[in-house]
Amino acid sequence: MLLTALLKREPLLTILKSSNPKNSNSDNAGNDMKKLIFPIITLFFVTMFFAPDTYALDLSRKKKQTERKLYITVTKKDRCPVCGMFVHPYQKWITQIQFKDSSHHSFDGMKCMCRLYIDPEKYDTTKIKQDIKLVLVRDYYTLKFIRHDKAFYVVGSDVFGPMGHELIPFSTEKNASTFLSDHNGLKILRFHEINAELLDKLDKAEKTVNLD
Repeated sequence: MLLTALLKREPLLTILKSSNPKNSNSDNAGNDMKKLIFPIITLFFVTMFFAPDTYALDLSRKKKQTERKLYITVTKKDRCPVCGMFVHPYQKWITQIQFKDSSHHSFDGMKCMCRLYIDPEKYDTTKIKQDIKLVLVRDYYTLKFIRHDKAFYVVGSDVFGPMGHELIPFSTEKNASTFLSDHNGLKILRFHEINAELLDKLDKAEKTVNLD
């Protein structure tokens, strides 16, 4: 009971009072109180030391659970609506667009997702851009799903996706810079800088990408 109260950070005086038996006389209560002070104070400082770490761990778990809930699992039957390829074999490259009517499309890479995002009606006549609710991309290093507008994208690297040259997403600019340096990338972009012209250049490129 004492440890539970301390974890809830109740005032020390309240804890002491709650620990006092109601039916004992004042002298016995006073002696009992004195005996309880040292262990209570010890528990208090132990709790203050460990509670922040416990709270931080709890927040971390909740964040991971939220990330999992955002992503709709891809089945082995799911096909990319742009290129027609099965998505499931390319777990590392999966991206996803979710719509306000609870439907979604999954893709085998950034380029395909971007093409539908730019012109939804071309690939799904039942959708318009205003129908888009959420866009998820997958961090190349951590494989965590992140929102498209939070990511940093490396273009022109020597790492190829299922559809050739790709835009490689990262959750931090630091990781994007590291990847760019290690894999001969040309540039780091934000999502709003990606357009159809860039996607065409990536599709047409053979060994290297020319952004000019």
